[in-house]
Amino acid sequence: MIYLLASIALSTGIFVLFQRFEHWGVHTLQAIVINYGVAAALGWSLCGGPSMFIEVQAASWVWIALAMGVLFIYLFQLIARSTQTLGITVTSIASKLSMVLPVALFLAFDPMDALTWQKGVAIAMAVPAIVLASWKEESLTVQRGWKKWTVPLVIFVGSGCIDFMFAAYSGETHMQTVAHRYLFASLPLTTACIAGLFWLSAIDRLRLPSRNTAMAGLGLGIINFGSLYFLLETYDKVSLARSGVMPVNNLGVILLSAAASVLFLNEQLNRRNRWGLALGSLVILLLLWESLNG
Repeated sequence: MIYLLASIALSTGIFVLFQRFEHWGVHTLQAIVINYGVAAALGWSLCGGPSMFIEVQAASWVWIALAMGVLFIYLFQLIARSTQTLGITVTSIASKLSMVLPVALFLAFDPMDALTWQKGVAIAMAVPAIVLASWKEESLTVQRGWKKWTVPLVIFVGSGCIDFMFAAYSGETHMQTVAHRYLFASLPLTTACIAGLFWLSAIDRLRLPSRNTAMAGLGLGIINFGSLYFLLETYDKVSLARSGVMPVNNLGVILLSAAASVLFLNEQLNRRNRWGLALGSLVILLLLWESLNG
């Protein structure tokens, strides 16, 4: 269980860091690219370097992981744009509800992942829990036509694909050693860093980052890599079905982020948020109870 708790804590740390970027005068895109570079370098050093890549390069998960990196940087930019045009509420709900896709796929096609009444009730409650916990009273820019739904839909599907790929390739069938997990976490980060450098050169030129931006990127990279690695370890080590790990992880991040926001960032929770957090806590308890008694 320590792996799950570590993943939740580190993912929450990413959220807290993002909240402080504006206060510190951090150039967000530069910090994100530095973060990917630091996280990738950390992973490569721990997995054994290029020799490990050469050893497993024929494996299908290697090239899937590399391709995921492009989705990483693309989704980040899309989420930033969606936040500006559609608002935080729509964007955060689209991102967090993405867990529905991989959960449904595992329940439908994974013979080791059976649907029990506890899991069914918990997953059904997870959707309103996330919506309520994320809901903020804010004015949204109204857009007409299909564009109003296209961006949240792409975020929903894209985030779900990333969650599914990490879960699908996390088991012993593909990740036979710890070094494989380090490499699997490093590959998409490497591609995201390269894509981000091209992105920066196209829209903002490759200027040297400020000290605050460099430090923010460094800290974010260490935390980001740790959250991905411990999530992979959770899928492998924790006695909880993969369809249960995602709701527990997502809701755990929401609960801890809410606590951090109130304690350290002086944010206020409305009545919907409190109901959502209470419902989310019940979902986590149901899933953990199902895993311990299953």
